[in-house]
Amino acid sequence: METIKMSMAEIAEYLKTNSIIIIPIGAVEEHSKALPLGTDTLTTEAMAIELGKRTKRTVGPTISVGNCHSITFTFPGTMSISPVNIVNYLVDYLKSLYKDGFRRFLFVNGHGGNIAPLRCAIDTVVDVFENSRFSVGSWWLFEDLKDLYNNAGHAGRGEASMMLYLYPELVHKDMFTEEKRNIPYYYVSNDIVHQEITETGIINDGQESTAHLGRKLFEKSVEIYEKLLKELEE
Repeated sequence: METIKMSMAEIAEYLKTNSIIIIPIGAVEEHSKALPLGTDTLTTEAMAIELGKRTKRTVGPTISVGNCHSITFTFPGTMSISPVNIVNYLVDYLKSLYKDGFRRFLFVNGHGGNIAPLRCAIDTVVDVFENSRFSVGSWWLFEDLKDLYNNAGHAGRGEASMMLYLYPELVHKDMFTEEKRNIPYYYVSNDIVHQEITETGIINDGQESTAHLGRKLFEKSVEIYEKLLKELEE
């Protein structure tokens, strides 16, 4: 059940027995020459919708453009909402849901740059909201997915495999490549990203990507999100 496909009467009926909502959030950013700009958004939206189907819980409108102000910002096609603006956007998004009666919020997150703004937005509303719970699940960071994902990196084997499983027609397999570096622990300004982080837009290796691995990553991720959902409802 997706809220954008529901009427207000259906929302009101849903809220009689449920106060939980699943919110997919991704990004529009370069993912090398092999993957589409919307990789983070397309994967998390698919996970959220599948999770909603399995649990019969509603899914909020996808937040498609995230915070990509660093690393990928200088590459063609990358779009970004500044951290301050996306925090304000998220706060208004949550307040709109809260005024209707939603009290349990699960973010299905597909982009690292969204983690800090999500935390800031939640910190902003916790003094205003009552009897509410929030959970942010970034699938590639799940401990139970660690061995399967194997630190696949940006536009690497994990994301590429997920896209091969979900949207094979959007993947340019002939463009799979690798760029393995020792990524620094410090932040760098955008003028030296290509010098210190990535020249091609990939971090790690996409060449061993398979739809079979993508299916495993997808299924396992949805299973983990389902556990997070149950914890929110307890």
